[in-house]
Amino acid sequence: MGRRSSIERLPKGLREKLLVLLNDPNITQQEVADLVNAEAGKEVVSKSAVNRYSMKMKEFSDKNRQAREVAEIYITQTNGGTENKLGKLVNEQVRMLAFELLIATNTLKEGTDDPNTIAKLADIVYKISRAIKDLESAATVNMEREEKMRAATKKAAEEVESTVRKAGLTDETVEQIKARILGITK
Repeated sequence: MGRRSSIERLPKGLREKLLVLLNDPNITQQEVADLVNAEAGKEVVSKSAVNRYSMKMKEFSDKNRQAREVAEIYITQTNGGTENKLGKLVNEQVRMLAFELLIATNTLKEGTDDPNTIAKLADIVYKISRAIKDLESAATVNMEREEKMRAATKKAAEEVESTVRKAGLTDETVEQIKARILGITK
């Protein structure tokens, strides 16, 4: 592992302040560096370090946005409900991360004959494959749970409908009850 950057070595409070400053469009990166250094009482970060960190955070933010968009498309295409949206989003993010790691691993292995490097790469690939297997298992469990929930909701709706019809309520009232209590609409 390489040495941590000057920003990663900052105390947590100062690093949090740096993030707030970076998110302010009215403050330049040079001003961010100057403000952080002034608060630290000495030069602890350079404008270049702030720029690199800003680019890294933007890349991270962009990847998260892309992952959310992919997850939204995935959820829409698989008719997923909102009740497990976060779980599906996390699954998609881990899949994307695994894919990126595989690409990075492929880049690392090119031109190396070092047995230690090859062993580490093999370990990474093994761990990625295990993570994907675990994700698929979790997705299956989630899907089965959602199916059971839909079946239970359908059964409850049928029971409510039967009961209220026996009580002499109109079709419109039955539909209103199902919509309000069970969240079911025609």
